[in-house]
Amino acid sequence: MQRIVKLVLVGLTATAVITSAAFAARPAKKDPPCSINPNPVSVGQTYVVSASGLPIGTAVNLWVSDPSGKTWGSPVGSTPDGSFNLNESSSSAGTWTYVFSGPAKNNNTTVYSSCSVNAS
Repeated sequence: MQRIVKLVLVGLTATAVITSAAFAARPAKKDPPCSINPNPVSVGQTYVVSASGLPIGTAVNLWVSDPSGKTWGSPVGSTPDGSFNLNESSSSAGTWTYVFSGPAKNNNTTVYSSCSVNAS
């Protein structure tokens, strides 16, 4: 009986180790790519905000936060290929953040991707 218990414990331990290793080997979920080029920039300089891997056929919003913490958003619609590009410029020095999200819903909005640019 003790031998059976030991074999069961060894089997369960081996299963736990294999399961843990498989879980650890899985790549972390990553947001779709978002980039700003060039980065950093001078105040007033034009740069391109780009996102790819966004959902297709789903409403997408773009939220912009300025260095003072003020945030505003606008709908960008949906994209036929999951990509979006926007020419922008910063009116003041500091970090500007761009967030692509799904439709706004009572504090439960899905964020697809985000990136920031430093203006000086």
